[in-house]
Amino acid sequence: MSRIADIAVTRTRCQDIVLVCGKCTRKLHGGFGKKAKKKLADELRAELRDAGRKREVRIVETGCLSLCPKGAVTILCSRRPGELLAIPAGTDIHDVCDLIPPQA
Repeated sequence: MSRIADIAVTRTRCQDIVLVCGKCTRKLHGGFGKKAKKKLADELRAELRDAGRKREVRIVETGCLSLCPKGAVTILCSRRPGELLAIPAGTDIHDVCDLIPPQA
């Protein structure tokens, strides 16, 4: 028996979710930022906050996304269906943010 009426819906400004592979992140021990010691998820959050897109994009660290590139972190962006992106360590965070389309 379905209880659809019990499901609560809450409005949000979030238009995109970016999943960041936690396993890739642990293997790199950082790899991003000025000194290449920061995690990709942390750098993305900071850059999106500075760009005024903090509430628009949710960054979530997950388990393995089944693409295990050497020297890179795998991400999945909900507004880029069908694509897994392998972000090499040291990639400029502005370039990564350009891969996340802004809200239309």
